[in-house]
Amino acid sequence: MSNLSIFTFETQQVRFVGTEEKPEWIAADIVAILYPTASRASYSKYLSKVPSQWKDKKQILTPGGKQKLTTLLEPGLYCLIGRSDSSLAVPFQEWLYEEVIPSIRKTGSYSVAEKSPSIPTLLSAREELETIRLGMNLFVELGGCDDRTKILLKDRVRNILLADRLQLSQTPNQPEPTRRLEYPVSDRAIHLGYRPNNQQLQQIGKQASLLYQDKHGIKPVRREQFVGGTTRMVNVYGSDDLEFLDRAIFAVMGDS
Repeated sequence: MSNLSIFTFETQQVRFVGTEEKPEWIAADIVAILYPTASRASYSKYLSKVPSQWKDKKQILTPGGKQKLTTLLEPGLYCLIGRSDSSLAVPFQEWLYEEVIPSIRKTGSYSVAEKSPSIPTLLSAREELETIRLGMNLFVELGGCDDRTKILLKDRVRNILLADRLQLSQTPNQPEPTRRLEYPVSDRAIHLGYRPNNQQLQQIGKQASLLYQDKHGIKPVRREQFVGGTTRMVNVYGSDDLEFLDRAIFAVMGDS
């Protein structure tokens, strides 16, 4: 049986109309997040990029009565996000991976808990990795996923494993909230609201690398990332060293 859950990413509501076995979202809500300035008449243009087998139709009760609305299955959701150049694409996909999808897999729905002094229950690393494995299996069955999504998944798996190691040194009653542990230059710039071009990315990378080397005496760690339409090795910065990266971004981008 389908569930109807309404959750909010930043200020935009998104309707979930699927089940834990078959997650499904109202397509127009996802387009509204990724393309906030787009008119509703243009939504079909963005949705046409998603293969038909990754979309569906559902009767949904709306303020105007029952309507048959286009929905996105899980691979269709990732496909639309992966093809978007919106600055919200990366944080939106991370939020889905870290909060929404694990909650749906575990409870069949997603809800935002009221604030309370109690400590929230976090999924274990094993459960998060199992969620990603199920998603990858679905991608394979439906023809695979694009390079950007592959890199994001690799990035997420690496962060889960790193977070699991860090939790070994913490007490059971004081878990840290899940957060991203490494940022490449491009992702951090987008996170801060900038859209640097390739030349600006190179300038930021050089400045951040010099600041990092001044403190640590070694070069930053390098990882494979999706940048500028291809994959290549780039410097990444941990959460404790974001000050270097942010200083370099602000120095190059200014108020642009």
